[in-house]
Order: sequence, then structure tokens, then C-alpha cells
Amino acid sequence: MYNFNHLYYFYVTAKAGGVTAAAGHLRISQPSLSSQIKVLEGSLGLKLFQKTGRTVELTRAGLVIYGYCRQMFELSEDMSEAILKKVPSATRRIHIGISDEIDRTFVVEVISRFLKTQSLTERPKVSVVSGTHMQLVERLKFREIDIMISELAMTDPDLTNLSRVEVPVALVCSIRWKMKSRGKNLSAKRAIGEIVGGDVAQWVLPSARFKLRAEIDRFFEANQLKGRVVFESDVMGSLVRSVVDEIGLAFLPLLYIGRELRERSLRVLGPKSGYWKYRVWLVCSRQNYNDTLIQAFSKSYDEVCAAFTARIEKKYKKNL
Repeated sequence: MYNFNHLYYFYVTAKAGGVTAAAGHLRISQPSLSSQIKVLEGSLGLKLFQKTGRTVELTRAGLVIYGYCRQMFELSEDMSEAILKKVPSATRRIHIGISDEIDRTFVVEVISRFLKTQSLTERPKVSVVSGTHMQLVERLKFREIDIMISELAMTDPDLTNLSRVEVPVALVCSIRWKMKSRGKNLSAKRAIGEIVGGDVAQWVLPSARFKLRAEIDRFFEANQLKGRVVFESDVMGSLVRSVVDEIGLAFLPLLYIGRELRERSLRVLGPKSGYWKYRVWLVCSRQNYNDTLIQAFSKSYDEVCAAFTARIEKKYKKNL
């Protein structure tokens, strides 16, 4: 009989694509994990991994053993899910991962709607964690979280895109800034020029590691936009607040400024369709796609996005 822990360590290492990532997930040292795998190789009389340049790959024998391990551990996970589906929602916990780039106000509204679909006595416990897209993907693959909201689509075959929202990105400034005209359907360069006293644009930008920043940089280059960066942040809410407080201009997805449009604290410039589209994805593991709580959360996500779209479109017209 083979050591169950050794097999699991091998399975996680193969799934993670290397000892470093696997050790971090298992919360053990790399030397300890390598030692455990060597013990397994000794007991099997087989070499399971081989170095290819700087990476580690499964040998032919390793691929065969991994196939058996995957069946064994995925069957165990299926059993856990079957048991969970018969457990009352009130005793369950749903772990939600939020990418660093996603606005928290939007997420809170989704979670609030999701919880309100459950009776007070049946509401599950909600746990929220944040991180980079890649950090959350790893946690989702290892079942540390149940679902994630990210600015990037999922390409991993073990994970699936549940839903996607696509919203316009608009040029926004404080409502207190005066305009020469209403700024409707203008190019970005013309819209900037319409701001009284806006000869030198002062820009508020997201962190360089964000997808939105890459999209903004491409738009700047394509439209020959210039100016001075006066504030940069990796917290989306702080960018919105800085625009309201007249620190500078910003390109922001309309999904993230719904409250400010309702309160009429921001002015939206440019075409109704925005200057480009920004996408936000809801992702889960293929194995828990049919989980009732996952489906309920997905429905709440779609409802909030639909309500935001309708509300923003209405307010957008008033703020032009």
C-alpha cells in the first residue's frame, strides 16, 4: 500500500506545475516536499519528474501515475461536493475571490443581492479574499475559493467562465469643473479641450499592473493624448474619489461609478458607447459549476450587472 500523503504531494506538485508553487499551497518547505516526492519515487521504483531547462515536467511514468492520482483525488472531491449539496445552506460557507483590479463597491452589491435571495435562517457564511488574477486562479484550482471575479477571462480547462459583463469606459471629471459645451459625442482630445482651464490635462491613472492601465496606455498612444500624471493607485475606489475631489481626469468603466452618477458628483464626457469596452468575468471550477450556491451567486451577479447597465445608461444621458 502506497503512502496516501506522498501521493497527494505528488498530485499537487504535478497540478501546480512545480515544487515552488506546490510547497506554497501545501504550506511546507520546498526541501521537505522534494524529499517526500523522492521517497515516493523510491517506493515506486520510478522517476516521476524530469528537468527541462528551468522547468520541471512529468516523465512518461509520471504522467501515468498522475492520471491515477487525479482520478482518485477528484473522486474524493466529488464525494465532498455530493455531501455538501445535502447540507443546509446555513451551515455552508462560500469563499469568493476578488481580483485586486475589481471595484469593491460593485462586489458588495453583488454579495448583498446574493444573500438577500436566501432566507435569514438559510443564509450561508460568505468569506471574501483578494489577490492578483494568477493568485486567485491557483486558489480556485485547489478549491481554496469557490468562485472568483476578475478582469481577465479564464483559459484553464479545469475552470469555466460563468458570466461576463461588458461596459463602456468613459472619460470622467468632477461635476464642479465647467465645460464650454455639453461634451457630447466628442473625441477624447476634443472633450479634454472643452474643460475650462484644462489646457494641460491632469491625469488620475490605475496601477501599471492593471489590465485597465494597459488599455488606457494603448488609447493614449492611438489618440496622441498628453498631460501629467498627478495620482496613481491600485485601489479603484481611490481613483474614483480623486476625480470627484478634482484632482484630475480619468478613464473609468461606468460599472464602477454608478453611485457617483446617481449623486451627480461626476461628469461623463464623450460618446454614450464609451471610448472602448471593459470586461469583468465570473469564474468557477468546472466541478462545482452545478452547485446550487454557485448558481445562485451567478444569478445575482447577472442581475446586478443588468441593473447597473440600465441605471447607468439612464444617468449617463442626464450627465452629458
